[in-house]
Amino acid sequence: MARTGTTENGRSVAILGIADSQAEWETVPAKPYGALVISGSGERPDKIRFQRIAEQLLETGCAWATLHAGKHTSKLHDIFDRAVVDYQLKHSPDVEMMTSGDDEDSLEEALRDAVHFGFPSYGDPFPELLVLVVAAPDTKLEEQAEALAKSVKPE
Repeated sequence: MARTGTTENGRSVAILGIADSQAEWETVPAKPYGALVISGSGERPDKIRFQRIAEQLLETGCAWATLHAGKHTSKLHDIFDRAVVDYQLKHSPDVEMMTSGDDEDSLEEALRDAVHFGFPSYGDPFPELLVLVVAAPDTKLEEQAEALAKSVKPE
């Protein structure tokens, strides 16, 4: 079941946990929206799994994705950036999804980026945010992400 709430700066947030890229998403924000994608395994992100997730985000209207995979965030970033280009070449050159995230960022820093800075500087903030936790269902990452999303303040 998706967790929902409101961030400190008034954005609607849905926190959704999935175990793999084949999982059915219970909820998706209205287009365009921002997302935080958390790889909860602690291992190097699986290229096929996260390419499919990136494609689903593109298809559902995600325009900004903040990525968090600990020390493997740059690898996740590469997977997403390639997936965006592949999607543009195969389906629509007009589809855009910006990405952000650093290997050194903690989960709190990644959430701060998604909540307060994960939208284009030339437009209005996206009113809705999807936090997608890709991990085994028994992790506490969804609960942790929910608490942080509702409380994190800009630096």
